[in-house]
Amino acid sequence: MNRFKKPEGFDKELKMYEWMKQEKFEFNKNSIMDGKDIVMHDWEDKMMKKHAEVVCQNGGDILELGFGMGLSAGHIQQQDIKSHTIIEKNKNVHERLCKWAEDKPNVKIIFGDWYDNLPDEKFDGVFFDTYNDINRMFMPLRLLSVFKKTTIVSWFNSYLDEDSIYSKSLLQNSSVKYHKMNIKIPEYVDYFLKEYKDEYFVPEWSIGENDTKEKYMKILHKMRK
Repeated sequence: MNRFKKPEGFDKELKMYEWMKQEKFEFNKNSIMDGKDIVMHDWEDKMMKKHAEVVCQNGGDILELGFGMGLSAGHIQQQDIKSHTIIEKNKNVHERLCKWAEDKPNVKIIFGDWYDNLPDEKFDGVFFDTYNDINRMFMPLRLLSVFKKTTIVSWFNSYLDEDSIYSKSLLQNSSVKYHKMNIKIPEYVDYFLKEYKDEYFVPEWSIGENDTKEKYMKILHKMRK
């Protein structure tokens, strides 16, 4: 997810990845908490169902980055798919993921940071929903290696509009549409970047021929000027 906080006492020499592996979340009936911060809450279930439907339109092999409470994973399992690969870097969440997957033979689990542990295979659909992820802005470029020509990608969208953190950066000229959902957002939720209006927009990025490494490198170069 696009929720990011700097850990207290953060040492610049300690990589964020190592910190996230060690971070211990509090799990309760309705949510995952990082201290006083919400990592995920079960009110998101309806949204996760739609994300799952979007990325599974092609069926086939699905890649999920970040397991969280397993809401999206559960809905992906309800779709007509062949395989379901999940990458999770937090130790506590990974343990819960392994237990959840015990009776699901089509699930493959990879422990580690998605950025450095992408499998050497192609996927029909990808769902991106990570927490405290310093590499999230590079998602479109980094994932090119696992895309097919018809891959569909979606991600947790912290913009409550037909917009996202990628629309004015790497995906500014790509084929992205948004599925509007009417949904009640609890008042205590603090991880959206725009004013709450009880609407959520599920992104659907359909990979095209113009989605290339060369294109994204040019955009990054312009952004850094």
